[in-house]
Amino acid sequence: MDIDDDDFFTNLDRPGRAAHNHAFQERLRQAPRDDDGAETPDAPPFMLEEEEETPLQQLIRHWMNERHSPDILPNEGELLAGLLDHIRSQSETVQLLRADPSSSEEEHFRIMLVQTEVERVKFIVRSYIRTRLFKIEKFARYIMTNPEVQQRLAESEVEHARRFARLTDQHFYHSVLQSLPETQQTLDDQPPFVP
Repeated sequence: MDIDDDDFFTNLDRPGRAAHNHAFQERLRQAPRDDDGAETPDAPPFMLEEEEETPLQQLIRHWMNERHSPDILPNEGELLAGLLDHIRSQSETVQLLRADPSSSEEEHFRIMLVQTEVERVKFIVRSYIRTRLFKIEKFARYIMTNPEVQQRLAESEVEHARRFARLTDQHFYHSVLQSLPETQQTLDDQPPFVP
């Protein structure tokens, strides 16, 4: 019998089915509820306790947050510096091991895995920095007028924003603004006059 059948609900009330329906309803009433104090299974092991994030996991989290945030987030300079130092030492170790003629094929395979992991971390670092530079260049004039945003940036990023804003202002002046009347030769957000 199909549930979509129009006679399904009318067939439930037929005299021959009443005893069957009553027994079914009784079983439903007697069935244990899911929330009546029955013990729930233990949580999976990965949910029991939070482990401390590794520097790479922290960088990936900051990288994803930076990519998905419309605003520029606080700089993670210390984390980047630590990871870059670690990458530098790993690269030096890999180069020493690759130069060793007595290493076996299994060791070469391990060296390739380490080198691949180093390249993956380098990609994440470059992408994180590229994302921040994109936002800095896009909003350079705003950053230079807002001290709160400048506090989120490293000194080198503020300096880059300052230079970039100055260069774009000069470019706009030389390519367009110098041809306009003096009252209109500014890049201010406020119009000099309202008609």
